[in-house]
Parts: sequence; structure tokens; C-alpha cells
Amino acid sequence: MAFIGNVFNSFFCWIFIAIDTVFWGTISISSIMYSPDGRVAHFCMRAWSESILWFCRIKVRFDGIENIAHDRIQIFASNHSSHFDIFILNKVIPVRFGWVAKAILFKLPFMGWHMKLNGYISIHRGNRAKAIKSMDEAAEKVKRGSRIMIFPEGTRSRTGELLPFKKGLFHLCVKTGVPIVPMYIEGAYGILRPGSLFIRPAGVTVKIGPEIHTAGYSAEKIELIMNDLRERIVRLHDEIKLGRA
Repeated sequence: MAFIGNVFNSFFCWIFIAIDTVFWGTISISSIMYSPDGRVAHFCMRAWSESILWFCRIKVRFDGIENIAHDRIQIFASNHSSHFDIFILNKVIPVRFGWVAKAILFKLPFMGWHMKLNGYISIHRGNRAKAIKSMDEAAEKVKRGSRIMIFPEGTRSRTGELLPFKKGLFHLCVKTGVPIVPMYIEGAYGILRPGSLFIRPAGVTVKIGPEIHTAGYSAEKIELIMNDLRERIVRLHDEIKLGRA
């Protein structure tokens, strides 16, 4: 019976996600005509995420929201263990921001179109020249006042455990000197496991830590920032676990 329940729940969740994506994606894309500054598009992104989380019965609680500044630019960095991380972070982060995401996501209907229109940064895996160009473009956007979200692991964890960090994204931090806000998402891995289509209701906790300053670091000291960020993200994970004990 539990298996049949999972099948029906997942079926209706996927149907809702498809319809919801088309609905909010259409509004977002059309808003370029009457809201070229992207405010309506950002509202659509949050509404899209919150409605999907609500329908799929994903309850999100968060702590440390005061570490996100409303009056200056920051780079947000989180672990990545589920496709639902995108919905979760869209809901939690209260300021406008863009994503640094895999190039393949920009090819998806509606969501990919929304991402292109809002100037999100695509990362090309396996092509060093294009990857460097992407980082340069991202650095310019940040310098002009855009907040962005990065996944330092570079890809989604297939086990739920924190993966090694990729250096490429940290070149962006060094180039801009913008502080990084570490985050940890606990509980998202089980919502949609790798290789499965089952969507399971869950409770998720997002812990947001104090920012890490990157101004003054050179490219030769990237590993110092990497190690510092990793230690802080692991610490956030431990704090969530202790809070549940």
C-alpha cells in the first residue's frame, strides 16, 4: 500500500510541477515587456518554488536569516543534494539573486527561458575556455550589483554527503572580493533520490551562517577560502544535528 501511495503522490506532484512551471514561466517570460528590471520575474520564481513545495508537502524551516544583507551584495553558497534545493533556496532567500547553473538547464522550456532572460550564469562542464568565460561574466554581473547563488561542489551529491569543492567558482569570489554567505540544507536528499521518480513529503532545515570575507585574497590563496567555507558549511550541518538531539 505504501508503494501505491508513493506512486500516486509522485504522479500528481509531477503533473503539478509541469503545470506550475508553464504557468509561472509564461508570466515570467512575458514580464520582460512591462517589468524589464526583473522584479516580476523574481516574484514568479519565488511563487513557483513556494507553490511546488506546498503541493509536494515539503515543509521548510530556516535559521540565521539575519546573515543575509538587504543593503549590499553577497554571494550565497550551499551544499547540493537534491533537485529540490532550487525550490528551497528560492523560498528561503529574501533578496533578489541569480543562479550559477549547468548550461544544460538553460535548454529546458520555460525554466531555461526564464533563466536566460534574468541573466543567470551558465557553466560549461568539460570546456575550460567556456568555463573561464562564464566565470568572467559572472564576476562582471556581481561587480555591477548582482547577487548570485553557487553550489561549491559543482554538482548534485549522489549520496547526500558533502562532495569536494571545485576551484572554479572560488575564482569568482576572488575576482569580486564579495563576501560569501554559507548555507546548509538538511533533509532534502530524501525528497527525490538520484535515479528515482518518487517524490516524498519531508521536513527540511536551512541553516545560514555569518558571511566570509574574501576581499584582499589572491588567486594563490583560493584554497584558504575553499577550506574556510567547507569548514563553516560542515559546522552548520553539525549545528542542525545538535539542535535535533
